[in-house]
Amino acid sequence: MEPIENPRARAFRIRFGVCLVVTSWLPIAQITIWLTAPSSGQADRIRAVIWGIQVVVGLIGVAVAGSQTIQVAKSVGWRRASAAVWRLRRSPKAPVDPAL
Repeated sequence: MEPIENPRARAFRIRFGVCLVVTSWLPIAQITIWLTAPSSGQADRIRAVIWGIQVVVGLIGVAVAGSQTIQVAKSVGWRRASAAVWRLRRSPKAPVDPAL
């Protein structure tokens, strides 16, 4: 099993990916439409553009956090991956050790 080279960077990437996924679920389109009060045709276009951007942001977040999670899972094993990722997310200096 290979050790994790930089746990702080890995923890940052996991946190960043999770933040992107959460951001992709925020109701930004509805708030924008409510604030600007466009006509129905413009509202549909605004909603489609914002939802498209949010889908892309969410997929990027899944890719960023997922790639790091897979690397952690490969180093500690799939059974211990969720605990290791949680520990890494909470405190990046905590060792991600297969014996933990």
